[in-house]
Amino acid sequence: MLKMISICSLLMVSYIANSQKYDADMQFDSLLLKLHDVINFQKDIETEEIKGVYRITGWHFIPNLNYDFINNNYYLTISSGPLITNMINKRQETRRLSALERKYNNQIKTSEIKLKQLYLTLNQRITNIQQSHVIIMNDVEIFKIKQQQHINNEIDTESFLRERSSILNKIKSHNDELSNIQRSLFEIELLTETELFVDLGSFYVPSVALVPTVP
Repeated sequence: MLKMISICSLLMVSYIANSQKYDADMQFDSLLLKLHDVINFQKDIETEEIKGVYRITGWHFIPNLNYDFINNNYYLTISSGPLITNMINKRQETRRLSALERKYNNQIKTSEIKLKQLYLTLNQRITNIQQSHVIIMNDVEIFKIKQQQHINNEIDTESFLRERSSILNKIKSHNDELSNIQRSLFEIELLTETELFVDLGSFYVPSVALVPTVP
């Protein structure tokens, strides 16, 4: 089983000393167990659909009543056909169950790799978005200074508009990355059928509120 150290939290975002910090609490092993449960549940359903279909019962040995016209006599016969057919079907069932076992073993391995990749990427993205948020909020403060300089006619409109376009593009890229993180979270939820309670709203930067139009 894959083992990883808990790297980041997807549970809460809190302010500490005017800075944002993620509480490292999400366990990879817990998600891995959920993944196994999902796949094994699907496997059990398919296994039950295959097992017991070709079951031998007493009806297979019920004798047939026949009549001998030559000797003018009734007699009973038991056919071995159903028993032979059942034996053949049982072999087919065994082969199908073996194929099913291989199928789900491969699925588990493939899904484990996918979950690990998603998890590592997600943790790195969350670390990056924290740093990005700090940087972009600093850039917003710088832009506000430029805006005031424009109001005071200390810089021309063209220079101000360049600054405005620059900060708007930074905010857009930052918020787009937040959307990508949400999509990664959704992929993990689909894979493990586990609802992750995550609040990334604190990292969202509202461009309209922070970057008003040109006065």
